Amino acid sequence: MEEQDVHFRHILLYYFRKGKNALQARKKLCAVYGNEALKERQCQNWFATFRSGDFSLKNAQRSGRPVEVDEIHIMAIIDSDRHSTTRDIAEKLNVLHTCIEKKKKKIKNAWLCQETRFMDLNKN
Repeated sequence: MEEQDVHFRHILLYYFRKGKNALQARKKLCAVYGNEALKERQCQNWFATFRSGDFSLKNAQRSGRPVEVDEIHIMAIIDSDRHSTTRDIAEKLNVLHTCIEKKKKKIKNAWLCQETRFMDLNKN
C-alpha cells in the first residue's frame, strides 16, 4: 500500500508542477486508477504540502504511532529477573510502560506455558 501511495504522490507532484489544482489532478488520477484511488481531501492535503515547499513524498513519522514490542525480548527480561515490573521492562526496552501493559496478558500466557513445559521436563 505504501508503494502505491508514493506512486500516487509522484503523480500529484507532477500535476502540481504543471500548474493543475488538486481537483484536476484527482480527476486525471481517477481516470486511470478508478474513483477510489485517492480521496479528494487527500489530494487537497498533498497540494497544500507542496505549496508549503515540502516535496517529500513519504509519510511523515507520527508521534502517536504505537510502538511494536517483541514478546521474546520481554520474556528474556522476565527470565533474567522474575521480579521485573512492567515499568522496569519498559525502561530496559526504551518504550512506554503502557506498551508492556498491553502485551501483559499474552506474555503471561506464554510465560505460564513455558513454566508448565519446564515442570513437565523436571518430572521425567
